[in-house]
Amino acid sequence: MNTQRLALIGLFSALLLLQACAAWQVNQAAASLATAGPRATLARLEQIPTSGRDQAQLLLNTGVLKLYLGDWQGSRDDLEQAKAIMSSMQAVSVTENFAAMTANETLRTYNGTPTDQVLVHVMLALGYLLSGDPDGARVEMLQADVTMQRLAEEDSTLGQLASARFLAGLIYEVNGERDDALISYRRAYNILSDRGEPIPEALQISLLNLTQRQGFRQEYEAFSKRFGRQAQLPATDEGEWFLIYFDGVISNKTETRLSVYDGEVDTMVSVVMPHYAPVNYQPRGLTLVGGQRQRSAMIENLEVRARQDLDAQRAKLLAAATVRAVAKYKMVQEAQSKGDFGGILMNIATVASEQADVRSWNMLPSSVQVARITSKLNQPVSLAERAVTLPPQSEFAPAGKAIVLASSLIDQVYSWPSLPPQPTALPVAEQAGTQSPEENPAQGESDAAP
Repeated sequence: MNTQRLALIGLFSALLLLQACAAWQVNQAAASLATAGPRATLARLEQIPTSGRDQAQLLLNTGVLKLYLGDWQGSRDDLEQAKAIMSSMQAVSVTENFAAMTANETLRTYNGTPTDQVLVHVMLALGYLLSGDPDGARVEMLQADVTMQRLAEEDSTLGQLASARFLAGLIYEVNGERDDALISYRRAYNILSDRGEPIPEALQISLLNLTQRQGFRQEYEAFSKRFGRQAQLPATDEGEWFLIYFDGVISNKTETRLSVYDGEVDTMVSVVMPHYAPVNYQPRGLTLVGGQRQRSAMIENLEVRARQDLDAQRAKLLAAATVRAVAKYKMVQEAQSKGDFGGILMNIATVASEQADVRSWNMLPSSVQVARITSKLNQPVSLAERAVTLPPQSEFAPAGKAIVLASSLIDQVYSWPSLPPQPTALPVAEQAGTQSPEENPAQGESDAAP
């Protein structure tokens, strides 16, 4: 084997190892997100060198971190770029297909799972809404509907997100489009029913309130019987509060090695596959307290969605990995039969080049949870577990509807309409017996959940 060929083998293996190193660094950052917080994790991500193939994954992660931090424009810029990359990759490159079939799956541009392709619209819609642009949020949810229709398969809920349908219903409802809101709430209900998952209380109330308001008596009575409750329409002096709560951090993909028999070479070949560990996620809710009290309930278990997306690809990934393994086995056997040092290098290169694609949108929450209550317009509302009190709607939401976004990763709470500015604290010198935020961290902004 000549020197040039040996150099090419070494260079190719080194490049693959560098790409694997970047994926490992992103996974490590995601694994520490719950303790480090979004701000420190974002700074860490920005220091990781990534290839063009990994750009969509990076942008999805930085986009959602900026959403957690309330950087609406920055989040929108990153998520829009990620969305454009994923959309462009629907027509897959022949060159990338060849590279993936001959080396490993990481040589494909990351184009997101079905869940990613829908959730990017959800995160963008939330950013538009919380920045004061409900029309922009509405357009994004229309795009989410188009994406879910494209992904829809008979007898499968893959790529169909109840959380996306619920948020669409909520956006339509606050825009006064009750018919469209009811259609979206029904679709969320149908997805959850098809999966055999519980119907959260917030969705139950949404269906009951709108079927009653829109005069669908039979449907209202059927829902009322199923849920064992009545509609909760607000009185003239009451408003409605909606909570969207992101809990936890979704699991990372890992890799696992399998031995597969192949009849062509009449031997067992070793393949590497992406893998998720068994789910051990225990959801934690957030309680919305006003005129009523309701604990948030899960409308989307993203831990389960991620595993379902991978399971749907497993047969195709295993077939491709087996084809690669057999081809590499033949190359090694040929090189070794010549009895030169190149056979050893070829064997090393085949091991180094076979890597599972462990990239994912791994800074998403483990679950999306929702709550919905009514309260007097002049009554403050609180988030019980956070000891956070929100001002009455009479001070900032004249239409009597407010949407609150909270995350387990950060103390900050956001709302639409925007909360009124809080009084500015006096300088330390003007306060007798008080401490500055630097002296008393409990008064400063925190980047991680208490």
